[in-house]
Amino acid sequence: MARAAASTCSASTLMRALGLSAGLLLTGCVGNSAFDEINATQPVGTAFSAALFKNYAYLAKSFGTQSAPAGQAFDANSAISLTGADNTISGLANSYAQKALTAGRGDDVLPEPAPDGDADAENVRLELLRDLDDGRDKAPDDAARAQADYDCWIMNRSVPSLAGAARTCRRSVTVSLARLEHTLTPTASAPQASDAPAPSPAPPAPSVAQPVQFTVTFGARSAALSADAMATIGQAISAARTGRQSHIAVVGHTDTEENSEPLSLRRANAVENALVAQGARTEAITVSGVGKDDLAVQTADHVKEPKNRRVVISLLP
Repeated sequence: MARAAASTCSASTLMRALGLSAGLLLTGCVGNSAFDEINATQPVGTAFSAALFKNYAYLAKSFGTQSAPAGQAFDANSAISLTGADNTISGLANSYAQKALTAGRGDDVLPEPAPDGDADAENVRLELLRDLDDGRDKAPDDAARAQADYDCWIMNRSVPSLAGAARTCRRSVTVSLARLEHTLTPTASAPQASDAPAPSPAPPAPSVAQPVQFTVTFGARSAALSADAMATIGQAISAARTGRQSHIAVVGHTDTEENSEPLSLRRANAVENALVAQGARTEAITVSGVGKDDLAVQTADHVKEPKNRRVVISLLP
């Protein structure tokens, strides 16, 4: 039995929701020895179980460190689910850690049961189980992400202070299930004429996701998102649900009158937060601000130009 070593966890530590990827970055608490177990684990078994290990380990590690739940110790050799843990952030973190270690050993980890009487959760769970039947073998990374997002939704909602995080995971599982189902959907082939010999099959073309870009514009010296900006961000999320891109680059810009890299970064951060709120995962997003570099419209210095006050969202393979 590996017992959690006591440490401290600041009550003032901020919680950040993340999600394109994904999940949540939550400052809270998990036993130090749980981290030790995870860090020492080399996952074995199928590609799906290894991907599950990666997703659950990420969720467990995102909580920070603290002592184990009162009266409990993290047991790396026993199955701990949410049912057996106290409904605290530290208990939740240990539950994620145990799921990671179980998957890392190559053992089966099933999605959490839907809460009694919750038809929405039960329908999502049934859809997930159907997709996992094929997805575990055919699309292990997407399948593991969908299961982790579902468990993140169900498990986080048991802690009242994580209600917002649970809602983010609910949006995220919608995105990850859509991506998994898109991957599993076969492409229909054209029928062959019955009186003609069938041509030799051509080698399949590699499925390469193409970059897709969206541009969000801003008012002068402002990082506030307008209704039009939110609509554009929604379009980017919709494209991500059906595309095969796995990364999102968010780059902020200013015009030459503003000429401020900090302002361009604030704009990029505002767009990142909106993407996460709609289901994107923070670890899939890179954010930068370049000030007046790379102008959309070339101007002299100290010129106001609305098209240069922008953030470019790039969906990348």
